[in-house]
Amino acid sequence: MKKVLIIGPYITNIGGVSIHISRLMHLLKGDFESDFIDESRQRSEGVYNIRSLNPFPYIKKLISADIVHIHSGISILRLFHVIVCLLLFKKTIVTVHRDINIEKRKKLTRFFLRRCSKIILVNQVSYDFVTENYKKSNCFLIPAFLPPILENEPELPSEVKKWIGNCRSQHGFLLSANASYLAINNGQDLYGLDMCIDAVEKLNDKGNAQIFLIFVVADTLKNAPLLQKYKKEIEASNLQNHILIWEGGLSFIRLIQQSDVVLRTTNTDGDALTIRESLFLNKPVIASDVVSRPEGTIVFKTRNLDSLVETIAKTLRGNTQGKSKITVPNYKQIYTDIYNS
Repeated sequence: MKKVLIIGPYITNIGGVSIHISRLMHLLKGDFESDFIDESRQRSEGVYNIRSLNPFPYIKKLISADIVHIHSGISILRLFHVIVCLLLFKKTIVTVHRDINIEKRKKLTRFFLRRCSKIILVNQVSYDFVTENYKKSNCFLIPAFLPPILENEPELPSEVKKWIGNCRSQHGFLLSANASYLAINNGQDLYGLDMCIDAVEKLNDKGNAQIFLIFVVADTLKNAPLLQKYKKEIEASNLQNHILIWEGGLSFIRLIQQSDVVLRTTNTDGDALTIRESLFLNKPVIASDVVSRPEGTIVFKTRNLDSLVETIAKTLRGNTQGKSKITVPNYKQIYTDIYNS
């Protein structure tokens, strides 16, 4: 049985990449032996973490692996792993989980990616950049989505259930959105929490229906002042009964199931799991047009509040085309073929 060493955020961490890795490991269980190098700030007991700065387990794991599959979200770490793997002549697969064009060292990244055994890109713009004047047989365009393991999803926290119950008791509509952490990109809120707050305020001012929003911020340590700023804005606008910023992790799959509409208001993106999970669960999902979106996604103009408000209103009235349940390929076979090749 081939041994696959996975490098990235460990599965107990919060975020789209760790969810993808968790589902991938579950998918290939029994066909491949797996090992792990964790890159997360939050350590997991019994799992080697590269931040320990102990190089010996790192090198030992690389040497003993038949295949190294790198999922690093931090470009400099990704480059480091790739260079070490090349020096050790390891068969290396790299999945780039974001739009590679927003990275500072994108041409250097492309140079080293092309020297790996296989490259997996999750969106078309990244695929086009990496494959420009290059053989495409080593590159794969595969969405980051893998089917959720619904029976393994934990129940929503009781406070969230109570909040949703209050929304339903007022015959309100529930919107949901999420962010791994709050971040600024090109001088704007990357995940668009500011737009979500303004949209809820505008929609409720119209008085047609009660609109509620749960916005999940998984990691609140990054950009904590920005989070506090938004919380003060919510209080100042008297929206605390309509907007809940949930700090920390929860099963976003469970929240999608409870939502009327899911929002993805980012000003950059890779291949958002949130969108594909919503489509998989047959829920309307509204996303910015900053990148091409999967069929069935309802799009609005990026960073355009009026467009977002209008799109939400139309979606709640049922006047938009979308909500198309995706056809799920045989991902097990796809990844098995890549590993075995």
